[in-house]
Amino acid sequence: MKRILTLALTLCLLAAALASCKGREKVNLSGMTRLSDISGSGATVAAQTGTFHLTALQSQLTGINAVEYKDFDTMLTALRSGAIDGYVAEEPTAVDACAKYSDIGYLKLKNNDTGFLVTGDDNGIAIGLKKGSPLTAQINQILTEKVTPAIQTALMEQMFQVCASPDTEQNISLALQSSNTDTSGGTLRVSMECAYRPFNWTQTTGANGAVRFGEGLYANGYDVQIAKFIAAELGMKLEIVQNEFDSLISAVQSGNVDAIIAGMSPTEDRVKQADFTQCYYKSELVIIYKK
Repeated sequence: MKRILTLALTLCLLAAALASCKGREKVNLSGMTRLSDISGSGATVAAQTGTFHLTALQSQLTGINAVEYKDFDTMLTALRSGAIDGYVAEEPTAVDACAKYSDIGYLKLKNNDTGFLVTGDDNGIAIGLKKGSPLTAQINQILTEKVTPAIQTALMEQMFQVCASPDTEQNISLALQSSNTDTSGGTLRVSMECAYRPFNWTQTTGANGAVRFGEGLYANGYDVQIAKFIAAELGMKLEIVQNEFDSLISAVQSGNVDAIIAGMSPTEDRVKQADFTQCYYKSELVIIYKK
């Protein structure tokens, strides 16, 4: 029922956006090379609710119409329909969208240069845990020793390949695999959207190392493989819990889940609400547009 209501709300929001786009002047972002080129253009640019993307969009661009959406699938649909001119995302998400749709491109911006101003780990993603969780130190040790930058790059490249045809087994030897088979340490409950390719997505089979999380539903992606590896290294079973992005922090605060592994950046506001590990991936923030 929750999924049906969420889908209905998404369709209503998209319908409203489509109605409004008929009377607006579209702005082509394809020839722009710097973030400053977009300021003053009157473009309608979107970002996901509750993210650093939205904060950066609203604070660093002027003379545009900044709007927000609850998820990336809806933003992509809005972009392709002409309801918006672009949206903010991490570069891996842009690469995936361009591979899937020939009418999509992205501005290859560089943080703190031609693109968004970022500080600390604003452009990184880290694992969120309840304040004071003993798992934080354990997971940090695993990330430091075994999830090296080279491994991160190799795993992301594999996820690009997998998400091109997620339900088809591709017989890939994943770059990140644990040799520990002891799962007697309990269950690690990890929350994510399962809707942010290539970091996490939903598919209908267990192909390519996907993890079941519902009736006929499986989660896969970069975050899922990180979660699988960490659970195995901790000697625990993995359980994926799907939540909307803006409810992830409250889920870990309440103890309903043990960790957030969902492409979440450890912003100044979030670290006041939860503990975060070191980053397990960093990327450029870019703007996706329709050609």
